[in-house]
Amino acid sequence: MTVEDFAEQFPDEGQHVEWKLGSSGKKIQEAVVAFSNAEGGLIMIGVNNKGEIVGRPLDTGLEKDLWETIHEIESPGRVELAEVLVDGVRIAVISVAERRQGIAQTSDGRPLIRRGKQNLVLKGEQLRRLMRQRTLVSFDSSPSQWSIGEADPTLVDELCAALEIEPQEETDLSDALVQRQMAVRQGDGATLTNAGALYLVPEASQAIGKCYIELFRYQGGAQEYDQRVVVSGTPAQQVHHATAWIAEQIGIDLVVVGLSRHELPRLPTRAIREALANAVAHRDYQLSGSAVEVHVTPHGVEITSPGGLIDPITIDNLRTSHSARNRVIIKMLRHFGMAEDAGRGIRVILDEMADDLRAEPVFAEKTTGHVTVQLPIESPVAPEERAWVREQEVQGHLRAADRRVLIEAARGAELTNADVRSLLNVDSHKARQSLQRLRDAGFLEQDGIKGGARYRLARSIKPPTRVPLSRGERLSMVLRMANEGPLTNRFLRSQLGLSRFQVLDLLRELLKEGHLERRGAKRGTHYVIAESDPDH
Repeated sequence: MTVEDFAEQFPDEGQHVEWKLGSSGKKIQEAVVAFSNAEGGLIMIGVNNKGEIVGRPLDTGLEKDLWETIHEIESPGRVELAEVLVDGVRIAVISVAERRQGIAQTSDGRPLIRRGKQNLVLKGEQLRRLMRQRTLVSFDSSPSQWSIGEADPTLVDELCAALEIEPQEETDLSDALVQRQMAVRQGDGATLTNAGALYLVPEASQAIGKCYIELFRYQGGAQEYDQRVVVSGTPAQQVHHATAWIAEQIGIDLVVVGLSRHELPRLPTRAIREALANAVAHRDYQLSGSAVEVHVTPHGVEITSPGGLIDPITIDNLRTSHSARNRVIIKMLRHFGMAEDAGRGIRVILDEMADDLRAEPVFAEKTTGHVTVQLPIESPVAPEERAWVREQEVQGHLRAADRRVLIEAARGAELTNADVRSLLNVDSHKARQSLQRLRDAGFLEQDGIKGGARYRLARSIKPPTRVPLSRGERLSMVLRMANEGPLTNRFLRSQLGLSRFQVLDLLRELLKEGHLERRGAKRGTHYVIAESDPDH
């Protein structure tokens, strides 16, 4: 625009406009919080207090600094960055939307609100009144910019199938969506709510903000990721595709016990899916500049959800309390089979990890207002021991705690009640129950009684003797398969039960030794026996 256009549209600072010559983090925070708690507004950087254009381009450095400042705010709401050209001079603009739910606060805990040209501290009755208003309004059940007529027909069919409804005409569909808070009546028609738009309008996730999942893969001990994947689509599609991608990256452990071959996922798929569903459903969608992030390393998976925990949930009561930020979104995920029943999500993650004899997940709330869960791949139990337990369960299902006790006995330990208390971190009663269940099922033998009782592996049960394939065996298998035809990383992962990282490590060694040659590029990459291979 021209200088004249700018002066006409923004004649002065006021309820919806603030000018900034610089980008002081404290002042930017105050303005974002104040606009978020009021009616929204524009912060223009590179304009002095007289409204004169001085200029401040939105370059990479400024953009990074601004997002860091914004992410320090507690619940800032929807924020977007843009650049405006005024007679050839660039200025940076921060657009802040009115927050519909919750209260924004600066990083030092101050709730501010815009009143004319001022950013004032909210306190007393003013603060209580705003909190009451915001509590009554939910983002996902608020009207969006799309009408029902703009819904994608394919997505409508998928939703109707998930909901098990068969609308005969558009009025039936409107009624069904309104009933489920996926739409609201407006005049003679109906408008999709934000939840309805996320499930029925393909471009909604981009228009509302970074309403998608970003997946990052790290190889070995690398600090920088080597692959980034963006998973968009409806919330259900995001959870489904991201779960499959993560499972493919971490791979499986292939273990042979006797004549049985066991393919053991390196993390329980149900736990991954539920952690993703929680992140997608309970994230703060008004933090439009942040996506759900997933970082996959050889050691585990970390999932970060934008937005802090909501009252009355805390990290300490996370396992026993339940509250939903976006009730409609999570309810629809359940209909699609992508989430558990209300209140069971965290419990399912913990139970699945325990049943799979994995280390316990770690939940944390960051000072930046984000919630993370870490799913560790490392386990105190080796893959061959997990496979061995599977073999034993032909006699009957074992509880997760009992599996752990049985493995300790299989390692040659004579177990007392005190040993099990320490192993499982439980009281004497639960330790005794575990030992007696295993004894009664024929897994353990008991010597002595009461306080002198000791338990060992039953003589009829053979402890695990087979370990996973050695590196040499894996290399030999790769060469054997290469003699039968070209190999791809995906094919080897499926055959060896390894992660992408482990397969690449084997291929690099065989390439270095001259046994294999690499052909093609990117997705067409494959490996063949080298013509000069001395063993070919």
